[in-house]
Amino acid sequence: MDDVREEFQVLDDYLTKHGLKHSKQRVVVLGHFLDTSGHMTVDDLFRVIRRKHPRIGRTTIYRALKVFVDAQLAEAIELRDGLTRFEHKFLHAHHDHMICTECGTILEFLSPEIERLQDEIAEAYGFAIESHRHQMFGRCQKCTRSRSRSRKKAVGR
Repeated sequence: MDDVREEFQVLDDYLTKHGLKHSKQRVVVLGHFLDTSGHMTVDDLFRVIRRKHPRIGRTTIYRALKVFVDAQLAEAIELRDGLTRFEHKFLHAHHDHMICTECGTILEFLSPEIERLQDEIAEAYGFAIESHRHQMFGRCQKCTRSRSRSRKKAVGR
């Protein structure tokens, strides 16, 4: 609960610092966003919010999420399907993503080996990493199994 209060304070501080309006809609969107888990699109969040707040539209949600990204409360993840997904960032551990190109499943992982290798490569090139995003695209275990079964059936006919 304290983390959530802290996230609202971060938003308040960001809005004040940047001279942005402190709107009830942003607070509502942040509250619902923080109640979610996973990787939400604007439409996913819109469907959740409109049940209790039918006057809050997609554009308001999109703009609020952009502010949350700028305030480091959320991270935007761009995928090959053209949809942007948003996930919690503030007080959440860094991680990377494996994205299934068939079903869209997003798996989170952390690899100390990859992190170490990135640091070594950056150092070798005299590059100071400020942030990074690592995404791997392929098929998840379920889709790989399903495809394998389909191929076996086709060959067995």
